Amino acid sequence: MGPDLYEAAALDGAGAWRQFISVTLPGLRQVMTFVITITILASANMFGQSFLITKGGPGNTTRTAIMYIADQGLSQNNLAAAAAMSYVLFAFLAIISIINFRLQRERAEKNLS
Repeated sequence: MGPDLYEAAALDGAGAWRQFISVTLPGLRQVMTFVITITILASANMFGQSFLITKGGPGNTTRTAIMYIADQGLSQNNLAAAAAMSYVLFAFLAIISIINFRLQRERAEKNLS
């Protein structure tokens, strides 16, 4: 993404905001998709920080999905519910990853042709 694209947009009469929307964001699409996906995957697996700092409290305001699954399986001895919740979480994260891979592949195919 060189200055040529910004120069062409300026010659077409695009202001700073239009250049950002039409030139900068499409150039950052691949990076933003990757960062958003990794952030979702990392936040879904967050356990240590919340447990060490607050243990899920006050109340359950900082309890994450992983903390709830661990509590159900280990403290409440409800292994079936914990296993089911783990499968649902896995399916959700797998869908997010598949969407990311497809978006990345489409972008790569466009760059090759």
